[in-house]
Amino acid sequence: MSAWLGWLDAVPSRPCDLVALTAPGVLAGWLSADERPHPAARRVDPRLLDSFGDAAWVSLVWPAPTAMPLFDDPAVLHARRALLSGVSVRGFSTVVVDSTRFAGSVWVADSAEALAEDPFRRLGPHRSLRVDSGFFGRVPRPPGPAIERYAGAPWPEDGASADPASGRDDASERVGDFRA
Repeated sequence: MSAWLGWLDAVPSRPCDLVALTAPGVLAGWLSADERPHPAARRVDPRLLDSFGDAAWVSLVWPAPTAMPLFDDPAVLHARRALLSGVSVRGFSTVVVDSTRFAGSVWVADSAEALAEDPFRRLGPHRSLRVDSGFFGRVPRPPGPAIERYAGAPWPEDGASADPASGRDDASERVGDFRA
């Protein structure tokens, strides 16, 4: 299952599963779209989006398409390592548009003070947002020390989520998964 997040100027015309009106923009979430539902949408770990989630403080890093660093950039690797060794966060995901570029991140916390701990803030334009309930859930911090990604999936999504409705197991599509 793919999930998408959009940082938009207005509520999208195409239906979306989640909408949060935040100054100065709109967060839109699509929980089950396999194809990009909006030109500005970027893939996010589907576990992060939760229509039953509590209100949250969010640190959103959303670089312009022309300024997205590679995931192998030392600054991105450092931020991923810092997340593993830092404070516990309510939820986190990198945001992707392809298999090589860092397209942003979402750091979800229960307090505004916890946003200062976001190690990804220096990787691109950063916004601190207050989001009402019904958008972000809780995702456990990934176990360390691995910081590798699977086939362009948002980190820390492990690519092993199954989609019971389609009968398709995304884990079998991972690069390097040689099941007999």
